Amino acid sequence: MRGMNALDHFLREHSSVHRAAVVRAEFNMDYLLEGLTDRQLRLRPHGLNSLAWIFWHVARTEDGFVSCIVLQRDQLFDQENWSKKLGVPTRDTSTEKEAVAELSEGIDLDALWAYRDSVGRRTREGVVSLWPDRWNAPIEIADVGRAVGAGFGSPHMEHYISGKPRESALYWWGLHHTLMHLGQVAMLRGLVSQM
Repeated sequence: MRGMNALDHFLREHSSVHRAAVVRAEFNMDYLLEGLTDRQLRLRPHGLNSLAWIFWHVARTEDGFVSCIVLQRDQLFDQENWSKKLGVPTRDTSTEKEAVAELSEGIDLDALWAYRDSVGRRTREGVVSLWPDRWNAPIEIADVGRAVGAGFGSPHMEHYISGKPRESALYWWGLHHTLMHLGQVAMLRGLVSQM
């Protein structure tokens, strides 16, 4: 049996932050959604972000940053008319209370899962093309510009991310950022399950 390389490691860990619809794995995050109703997914107890908004946020972040910066391509959101499918009036992940409430109430949940699953599969397919020659290639100013043009990030990012290896950005936006928010999901699940 061969040793695990960095690509294998990323793909294994990435499978855990997505649903089985993305990849069959020993462990994934499906259990966090089991038994929740649409109403519970949209609730905002104590003014917190809803579960629907959190999953919108992690899907948009993975799509926007991994696609545009790490993989150097356009985001999926702009390729398949996801705004219309999702029924959302925005493309950003604003945390303003009114924007969170509007998105939480109006987003099409079936389309949200379809979008997030598509983003996860697309990331997995894309990172294979990075390995091994471009895995540690430096992020370029043009990559940041692509993300900004797609409505993600800001121009000042070029000062602290340009020149960094693609692997570091992939692990943050494709894995660790989502893991952080899945902790919020676990906490919020406990709250909405009682409502």
